[in-house]
Amino acid sequence: MSLEKSKSLEKEITTTKKITRNNFFKNTYCVFKGVPLREISRRKLHYRSESGSTYYYTTNGVYRLSNHWGRAAKCNWRLISEIPVEIDDLRLGYADWTDFRENLSEDTDAYYIHVDFETKKVTYKHKDNPLYDDIAIIRPVDATRKLIKQIKNLLEDHKWARYYEYDDLDEFRKEIVLELINTNKSLQEIRKELSE
Repeated sequence: MSLEKSKSLEKEITTTKKITRNNFFKNTYCVFKGVPLREISRRKLHYRSESGSTYYYTTNGVYRLSNHWGRAAKCNWRLISEIPVEIDDLRLGYADWTDFRENLSEDTDAYYIHVDFETKKVTYKHKDNPLYDDIAIIRPVDATRKLIKQIKNLLEDHKWARYYEYDDLDEFRKEIVLELINTNKSLQEIRKELSE
């Protein structure tokens, strides 16, 4: 890592606000991990939102029970869970206070796309993720969401591929998707290059 990048990262870390139970709901991004409902069975309810989501605070983080994830007011909260829905579409997630990041303005480059090619699962992650490889392009949230839709279509559908020559469809898909993720080329530009 270059000295310049190291100083920039150090400055970013020191200027990041500390997230607590008093401000986690103010313009933040977080990935909650799914947990079983029994986790809150003996916990005191601390807050119920107008939309019906409930919050249970701990010293280290917060449980959120909700039937809606993604955009929540000015926050962007995702849930990653293998736990099946138990009651009326309600899912319980937990996040440590350190998992929250400031959700920058809609046009700020803050997110990158990650694809698991084996499961064909496409997700986006915050640039502060310690697993970020500095290869994927960082984009604003709306551009990231639009690109995810295109990538899911490439991974799930095969009709588009009949117009191109390739040996292995899965490898061909991977090549196109990685170009979309790691460059600023549009799908249209990539398709044009493939046609030449």
